[in-house]
Amino acid sequence: MEPEKNTSSKLPMYFSIAALAITAVMLIFSFMKHGDMSANNGTDSITTPKNGHSIAYINTDTILKHYELVKELGDKLEEKTVQYEKEITGKQAEFEKEAAYFQESVRKNSLSENSAKEIYQKLMDKQQSIVEQKDYYSRQLSMEENRINVLLVDTVTHFLKRFNKGLNFDYILGFNKNGNIFLANDTFDITKQVLAEMNRQYTVSNPKPKKK
Repeated sequence: MEPEKNTSSKLPMYFSIAALAITAVMLIFSFMKHGDMSANNGTDSITTPKNGHSIAYINTDTILKHYELVKELGDKLEEKTVQYEKEITGKQAEFEKEAAYFQESVRKNSLSENSAKEIYQKLMDKQQSIVEQKDYYSRQLSMEENRINVLLVDTVTHFLKRFNKGLNFDYILGFNKNGNIFLANDTFDITKQVLAEMNRQYTVSNPKPKKK
């Protein structure tokens, strides 16, 4: 009578920021009237065509890699993942220790049949509890990742709407190495300006405490 050992206690790692849904976002700003560029939001080096539809794009891989909000959310999610894994690993180690002791007691015939059945059932219940806890943490991490995805898409969408007021692009596309755009003219790349302004606004809104 040997309880099964759960040899896999590692929680799935859900904080793959590079795979966030924002990488597939295409933001369309149509029916806008052309206007003058804003000179105070990092757009000095951006030009828009005088006639016809104006198009720009951002490299979402770059945004996801260097945007301070993404870094902060990713770090927090990783910390929570490590915390959950540490807890599950501890419970799993405790279970395996108890299971090994039980098996040794059975081998030495130091337990009555009733005692062995009772301990065995408790071990099975404990093992099931660990599995359920692990599944619960996995769901929590998945929900948190989805929340971050929604937050990032919403943040970038609203930022670009404000950013575009002085530029009046008709289309701002999301470009990344795994997307469907295989070639893009660097002239229309506004990633640098967008990233700089996003990080500037984020830093202003979330100042870091000064080091003593």
